[in-house]
Amino acid sequence: MEMKIDKGRVGKNTSLRSYSAILIAMWALTVFGLLLWGLSKTMDGTRRIALHVAKAHFDKDQAFRFWAASHGGVYVPADNRTAPNPYLEHVPERDLQTPSGKNLTLINPAYMLRQLHEDFAELYGVTGHITSLKPLRPQNQADEWEKNALLAFEKGQKEVTEFAEINGRPYLRLIRPLECAKDCLKCHSGYKEGDIRGGVGISLPLHNFLEIQRTEIVTQMVSHGSIFFIGLVGIVLGMKRLEKREGERDQAQKSLRASERKYRGLFDDSRDGVFMTSRAGELLEANQAVLDMFGYTAEEMLGMDVHRLYANSSDRAKFQEVVERSGSVKDYELRVRKKDGTLLDCVLTSNVRLGEDGSVLGYQGIVRDITCQKEAEQGLKTQARELKRSNADLEQFAFVASHDLQEPLRNVSSCVQLLEKRYKGNLGPDADQFMGYALESAARMKELIDDLLTYSRVGTKGKPFEPTNCEEVLDRVLANLASAVAQTGAVITRDPLPAVTGDSTQLVQVFQNLIGNAIKFHRNGQPPTVHVSAQESERQWTFSVRDTGIGIEPQYLDRIFMVFQRLHRKTEYEGTGIGLAIVKKIVDRHRGEVWVESEPGSGTTFYFTIPK
Repeated sequence: MEMKIDKGRVGKNTSLRSYSAILIAMWALTVFGLLLWGLSKTMDGTRRIALHVAKAHFDKDQAFRFWAASHGGVYVPADNRTAPNPYLEHVPERDLQTPSGKNLTLINPAYMLRQLHEDFAELYGVTGHITSLKPLRPQNQADEWEKNALLAFEKGQKEVTEFAEINGRPYLRLIRPLECAKDCLKCHSGYKEGDIRGGVGISLPLHNFLEIQRTEIVTQMVSHGSIFFIGLVGIVLGMKRLEKREGERDQAQKSLRASERKYRGLFDDSRDGVFMTSRAGELLEANQAVLDMFGYTAEEMLGMDVHRLYANSSDRAKFQEVVERSGSVKDYELRVRKKDGTLLDCVLTSNVRLGEDGSVLGYQGIVRDITCQKEAEQGLKTQARELKRSNADLEQFAFVASHDLQEPLRNVSSCVQLLEKRYKGNLGPDADQFMGYALESAARMKELIDDLLTYSRVGTKGKPFEPTNCEEVLDRVLANLASAVAQTGAVITRDPLPAVTGDSTQLVQVFQNLIGNAIKFHRNGQPPTVHVSAQESERQWTFSVRDTGIGIEPQYLDRIFMVFQRLHRKTEYEGTGIGLAIVKKIVDRHRGEVWVESEPGSGTTFYFTIPK
């Protein structure tokens, strides 16, 4: 068996290498063909551009010639370079003298164009030549190529071009027929208007064009070479990966067969249920733990259709889809049915069984009863729901109690106010004092009820969390505390504050309680100073409110966040002692922490965090 597998792997590797060679050859032909096509297009483009430039030069020269011909030639100063034209001796006014005594001579269009060609050749290397089969000037004699072109013009051809070398350098030569115009007849006798009396040509140097072409060719060769190399690397790596995958697959199959040989030794002694089924659902093997779990004998269970064991038979198809998609599953939850109809909650750890051809034969794995664990989890969930309901009931009770106490308290306060209005001064000083105590107690009771109502609503009446700008929150707080700030001369400073995710209304309460306390508990004779800042860490923002007030004794630091905890007599400082408890409850709702650092007589700093 092992020899067969090894031979199979050798055969697969040989086939992959053959495919690799074919792919590489095809890739090389494709890239080389594209390179040849690109080079051909580049060279063709160079020729087209050069021809276009040559025609542009030619058209420019003809424009000059036509202009001069339309004016019958032009007068220029006579000098060594431009001597009087002997072919224009018959023209009466060939030579003129200006009133200032300057000598001018008439030059015809051909003469002018010849000088332009000489100047342009010196500047740009582009040369021009007027020629004819019967030239007036010997210098206009046609060379062999020009003769052939002139003969072709007599047969009706309109243009002749040639890529050639002149003095060892590449040039593009262009020549077109020179037709005899009416203005030409004064110099060229024996012609009539419209006759072909010669040709006008230019020679364009191709050095710069060929340099650009060479650069483009090198670029194309480098780019196509890079593409070929990248593709070659991709083909080689892809084939190596395929070889590796084939090797891994063969190794997996060998390992699976080895595990099947070891399987029998562990099968019978396992405390967990071990099973093996066909893909169709026939139970092929099951150990004693499976028999005990489902309450069947071996004779009853082996060969059984496992669909009968599922509480919902459609769960079998779902399990097959999951395990075949990934090859295995771990802790796959399932509900099954025992022989007596009892339902069990189980988890499966299973993998597929493959045949020699890689097809799925069935499944094998372990099944474990987690019914007791599920019942325990359900109990914990029930307790959590009960605890949540209990907390909600407590909050609702506090709210209802606080709300319902308002009405009798208002009645008591109203009655005492009526007594004070009607009988103040008539019942004696003690009665007036008692009525004052009653009104003060009623007001304090109302304040306590309001604070208790606020405390109870923190968890139930809060708004959903949303992005909140703490700069705007602090602005609202300072507006609310404007009167207290003005009365005490308090100085409030702050660092830049961030935006957080939270309940903006409740964050106003937090800052207002902390800053309000800092203003309230200031040292006598010294205006309160308060500074608000925030520090960023990886997971949260830490806010601080620091003051220079009277401070807090160390033994009270653990008590101040409890409900109705007051450290001073009401005659000294107003309040119910619930403000910091509200702060703590709001910060708890925001999943943060709150604490305090203080030095008696020097000031206090409150800290709280808001997670990012």
